[in-house]
Amino acid sequence: MQNLSSTINDFRDFYKPNKRSVNVSLEHVINKAMRIVQASLVNHNIQIIYDYNSDLIFELYDNEMMQVILNIIKNAQDNFIEKEIQEKIITISTDKNSISISDNGGGINKDIIEKVFDPYFSTKDEKNGTGIGLYMSKIIIQEHHNGLLEVKNLNDGVCFTIVLNKNLQENI
Repeated sequence: MQNLSSTINDFRDFYKPNKRSVNVSLEHVINKAMRIVQASLVNHNIQIIYDYNSDLIFELYDNEMMQVILNIIKNAQDNFIEKEIQEKIITISTDKNSISISDNGGGINKDIIEKVFDPYFSTKDEKNGTGIGLYMSKIIIQEHHNGLLEVKNLNDGVCFTIVLNKNLQENI
């Protein structure tokens, strides 16, 4: 019951307009986001692998950062379902000032990978995608966190990497 209460609070906080930054680790923000989608991922037999290698503290808008993480995870989940991937794996790793979220969902067609951050561009059909999620995610990372959001295909999937630059502090 405690875990459910915590999840409900995280979900409610996610939708509050939060324009006050907080000092937080990347691991903390990822874990808050994952509590919101954990049940859905389990229901779709999606395995999550965590590989945390950053002990740095960042000044972030944590709800916005959660939105970016959730958007990338949800896109991976939708892709797994659409392509009927049997062994579904998402790996979330941190390294110093970056978060990488990769999956084994077959990747993004090389002819369109450069367009995924364009507004209103979607790889989904009209009823399932607006083409706004990755565009807004890139705006959040670039304009609100002075960072980069990048995408590349690797092996049997795709990897989104969030690189943060500004407001970096050593863990106290």
